[in-house]
Amino acid sequence: MHEGPTTQSIIDTAITSLAESGVSGQVVVVHATIGVTQGMVPEAMQMFFEMMIPDTPLQGARLEVKLQGMVGHCAPCDKEFECVEPVMLCPDCGGPMKMIKGKELLLTSIEVDQ
Repeated sequence: MHEGPTTQSIIDTAITSLAESGVSGQVVVVHATIGVTQGMVPEAMQMFFEMMIPDTPLQGARLEVKLQGMVGHCAPCDKEFECVEPVMLCPDCGGPMKMIKGKELLLTSIEVDQ
């Protein structure tokens, strides 16, 4: 289960970001965007988050995870499209596509009640 280490990384990054920015106050929500190809289970991440945040600046906060679906781009026909399967061919022209969304692992924002 890789949700534990990934969640710990999000927590560490959030704490570092808060310290570097000098923001004070109660952290309410930590927002993360996770691409579906990462294979994360948001409920498992939330469970790990709750277990790992006591006695940290994030104590009392919640984790909100947005799953980002796969989006591909076809260079030959310059189209973007949502992908259900990680097929690397354009559904319109059959040309090679590049996945441009769906691999993310981002701490997107931190809400603080000041």
